[in-house]
Amino acid sequence: MIGFQKKAPYTEEVIGEEPLNLPPIRFETVALWFDLPPGVIRGMEETRLDLAGGLHAVEHAAIAILPLFALCDRNDIGGVSTPLHPDTGRAQVFIYDAYPGGIGIAEKGFDLLPELWQATLMAITECLCHDGCPSCIQSPKCGNNNRPLDKEAARVLLEGLVGIK
Repeated sequence: MIGFQKKAPYTEEVIGEEPLNLPPIRFETVALWFDLPPGVIRGMEETRLDLAGGLHAVEHAAIAILPLFALCDRNDIGGVSTPLHPDTGRAQVFIYDAYPGGIGIAEKGFDLLPELWQATLMAITECLCHDGCPSCIQSPKCGNNNRPLDKEAARVLLEGLVGIK
């Protein structure tokens, strides 16, 4: 849905949502994506962890960590995650350059994926919060209002990516 929310001053309570009927926007850029180990996905389903929330949390956390490697600003990159991408038929996390045509950030991230996964896992596991906070999995620029997010599912996904368990 494309639209906006009306929020109460001071409390930020959502008091209304207004959909907008706008034409689609095309934005061509460069992205990296990675497949998740099928065994980890099956394990998440068995333990009833939220796959969509875990993917979304991994996306946010990786976007927050990538600037440490690519020497860019968090606003220079964006992301998308989905439990079933129509083009790949798999659960995916995409991280893309927020500039038309790309400027090399996604390529740098791709070259350093194992290090990015490890640093992202560390940021999530070392954060003292219970369910996720702005220091680990929440994003100040999330178009989905930081929903769904699942910190435990993100940890499990990242452990699968780095080869733990």
